[in-house]
Amino acid sequence: MKLIKYITNFFFIGLISLGMMSCDDTTDDENTEIPNAPYVISLGITANGTTTYYVVSTDNLMSDKITAVGKGIEQNGYHDYEQGNQTIFCVGGLGVTSATGIVRDANGYLQEKGDFVFDESLRAFSQIDNNTMLGVEIPANAASGNQITFYTVDINTVSITNKGRTPIAPIATLEWPSITGICMSENKVYMTYFGMNPTDYSTKFTDTTYVAVYSYPDMKLETIMKDTRTGPAGSWYAHNGIFKVESGDMYIMSNSALANGFSQSTKDAAFLRIPKGQTKFDDYFFDFETKSGGLKPAHIRYIGAGLVYAEVSTLNPQTAADRWSDKALKCCIIDLNKQTITDIEEIPVHNGNGGRRFNVLVDGGYVYCPITTAEGTYIYRVDPQTATGERGAKISTTFVGGFFKLD
Repeated sequence: MKLIKYITNFFFIGLISLGMMSCDDTTDDENTEIPNAPYVISLGITANGTTTYYVVSTDNLMSDKITAVGKGIEQNGYHDYEQGNQTIFCVGGLGVTSATGIVRDANGYLQEKGDFVFDESLRAFSQIDNNTMLGVEIPANAASGNQITFYTVDINTVSITNKGRTPIAPIATLEWPSITGICMSENKVYMTYFGMNPTDYSTKFTDTTYVAVYSYPDMKLETIMKDTRTGPAGSWYAHNGIFKVESGDMYIMSNSALANGFSQSTKDAAFLRIPKGQTKFDDYFFDFETKSGGLKPAHIRYIGAGLVYAEVSTLNPQTAADRWSDKALKCCIIDLNKQTITDIEEIPVHNGNGGRRFNVLVDGGYVYCPITTAEGTYIYRVDPQTATGERGAKISTTFVGGFFKLD
């Protein structure tokens, strides 16, 4: 089944030891942990069919090598990573339900803090205010349960502070919901989702965008927003359905891309907008697919001032053979205000990492993104104002699981 291949890519993209370096190819300096090094990277290293994560820090993203040899926090089992303030949360998934935080100790070194467990693997986990992360848990299918569970997690104590349930039924009228993103605006939590058959993973309903709006903190469903100008928001497990900009307005990205898990595409890939705290879409409509000549965005990160850094599929058209492939991506700067798309020519076309969170760091006016090709995994630094890129440090890894900065 293509989904199994996609999940395999999810862990093992580039299994051919793409950036894997031998111990003899590493200097003593590279083996030494640097206290208060600002950049934190999770290296997913696969050997003999088993993946182990090493969370390491570095003070240099543009030269030398980044490696886990002789340093780093080792973590076994599948992990997803998300930052809340100065804590990096390591959240299990695909059967792993435990979570912990990574912070700096008094001497400036990385250390694990806290240890808590969810009932099931989370479908979404994001920071919603200055003190709180919100987790969303949904059973695998109707036979497994009929309640959504919302968890609030205190960022400072790295612990679950509340757990509440609400019926799934209102968002499962057509098919079982797959969550693609959450954010909060004006004491409302906006959750994007689409219907996916839990048995054969087909997506028969791709002509409408759906957003469930919940009151916060009681997490009671207020309404379900719908828009038929484009298809479902986001894509399977990519956490790319909704994002908030400086004004508090929210944007929806829809791609309905076969390469990102959909079994059909019936509407153009596009961006929509929800005004701050409102429960209706406004008239903003950015038909990305028409503007790009038939292409679809795969992974996105809002970087400020109306600009989005994106990996865009170059497959045109996408066919059934491309389903779950997440391949042949180019990097672009998308201007939401001008509705323009500018290619970053210096970054080669490459494959994605199977739908995981888009591991992009925005820092000091630049965007840093790890890119894996046959040459290995390298960090590229992008100037979003000029849409130009420069290759930086090589990462000794099979894939990058998380990429952050701790001040």
